[in-house]
Amino acid sequence: MRLVKKIAVATALVGAMAAAPLAMADPNFEVEPVTQSTVPGDLIHNPMAIQWEPEGGNKRVSIVESEGVPGRQAIEFQVKRKNTRKPWDIRMRAPFDASVSAGEQIDIYFWARASQLPRSRDAGKIGVVLGRNVKPHDTVVNQEIMPTADWKMYKVSGVADRDFPTDESDMGFNMGFAKQTIELGPFFAVTRGTAAE
Repeated sequence: MRLVKKIAVATALVGAMAAAPLAMADPNFEVEPVTQSTVPGDLIHNPMAIQWEPEGGNKRVSIVESEGVPGRQAIEFQVKRKNTRKPWDIRMRAPFDASVSAGEQIDIYFWARASQLPRSRDAGKIGVVLGRNVKPHDTVVNQEIMPTADWKMYKVSGVADRDFPTDESDMGFNMGFAKQTIELGPFFAVTRGTAAE
């Protein structure tokens, strides 16, 4: 069955650019699971209607059954050939609904695992990004995570140094660091407001 370009995250999933700092098994990134009803902050998108758009070549994207993640379904992103010089050329992006203002803290919570590890490694590697999709391609969040073969929830955060309007910004994952297969579960991006609020 031919895969359509845009992937709508199944309801079952919801139930429950540049170089960036590297993190693995860091308590600031690996966190206790939260759900849509318990995630702190205000959502900047509708978790029940995320329209993920895979981009780049040398990939295969599908919805798969997966034990250990809420909803027991995941988006499987298979990288067939790595692009270490431009890992953002193989990626998955989605728009968000509420513009981000200067000074706002954005937290992203998501489930992930590497179902097929890169050769001779014990973890995969992905970039988590929320930022502008036009020049200067600056970001609010830009972190690299190394998911293991086990399902875990991760959290990354950033503070906007300027406004990021929805019509020129998006969020998602850079995947091209290695030949690997990454599975992604529920995803929540929230604003915690500004320090002055």
